[in-house]
Amino acid sequence: MKIRIAEHCGFCSGVRNAVELAGAALEKYGRVAVTGDLVHNKVVMDRLKQNGLVFVKDLEDVGEMPLLLRAHGTNAALVYTAREMGIDLIDGTCPLVKKIHDHALELESEGRQVIVIGDRDHDEVQGIVSRLHDYCVVQNAGELKGRKIKRRTGVVVQSTQLFDNVREIVSGILTISRDCRIINTICEPTRRNQEEVRELAMQNDGMLIIGDPASANSKRLFTVSRSLNRNSHMVAEKADIDASWFRNCESLGITAGASTPGDRIIDIVDYIKTLNGDRK
Repeated sequence: MKIRIAEHCGFCSGVRNAVELAGAALEKYGRVAVTGDLVHNKVVMDRLKQNGLVFVKDLEDVGEMPLLLRAHGTNAALVYTAREMGIDLIDGTCPLVKKIHDHALELESEGRQVIVIGDRDHDEVQGIVSRLHDYCVVQNAGELKGRKIKRRTGVVVQSTQLFDNVREIVSGILTISRDCRIINTICEPTRRNQEEVRELAMQNDGMLIIGDPASANSKRLFTVSRSLNRNSHMVAEKADIDASWFRNCESLGITAGASTPGDRIIDIVDYIKTLNGDRK
């Protein structure tokens, strides 16, 4: 079986920056607080916790530790309160997510209702809307029915959204809003990775997406792949793999989510090679 690995897979620049920032902070301070997953990958988080990263439920529990802000963005009220309390902040927010915050505020300053296309409960979306007053979150086109969409609107997009979903929602918004300014904030790594997974899914007998179940971008890669190749599977580790998936495969495409560490990708690829007697 021939194995084809996506040219771009694994850590995106935003995740790499956050993880490296965490590593440097832990080396300097020994213990660093965080209010949730820095990135959505259990392997990465377990390693950081072993090195001194401490989960806190309340800012009162931070104590003398610095607080590391997560890659997906943090609720604006929490950041404000932490500063008022004198907590030292280390900003691990992805620069591309920060741009979405800026774009959303710009749209609102123009007197527009800001429509955020994304997963309502996702950290990134919660971080965006926490900075706004007049907003609406839309997860799919069906949600537009009965929603109070104003005539003057602006649109930003969760950075890891699927193109097709965004296109469908925007088409619906344009039938309601008479003055709509759209800023496509799907990040470049997401665009690139979705394009690559489409190509791999059509060119190979099977597909494997490596990513944590909590990773939105990994799940979307799997959704794209599965829509084009029914023999698509998503795994977080070797134990998730069923060798029967590849029994009739002459070629297998592999990609990984933006928060999947490189050594996990290598480990799984090497394991698949042993299953198939493949050394290519």
